[in-house]
Amino acid sequence: MQNKPSQENGQSFIEYALILLLIAIVVLAIFLILGDEIRNFVNDLLQTWFPS
Repeated sequence: MQNKPSQENGQSFIEYALILLLIAIVVLAIFLILGDEIRNFVNDLLQTWFPS
């Protein structure tokens, strides 16, 4: 069994970083599109659980 060259290790790290960046962009876009609905849902849920 041979060790991978360091270039492949760096390449795999960059690939993981790009995947995480893509996921972060998608999540941010969802929050920007549905931000008010999500905020209202969380507020209603918290008021149901902890009425004031």
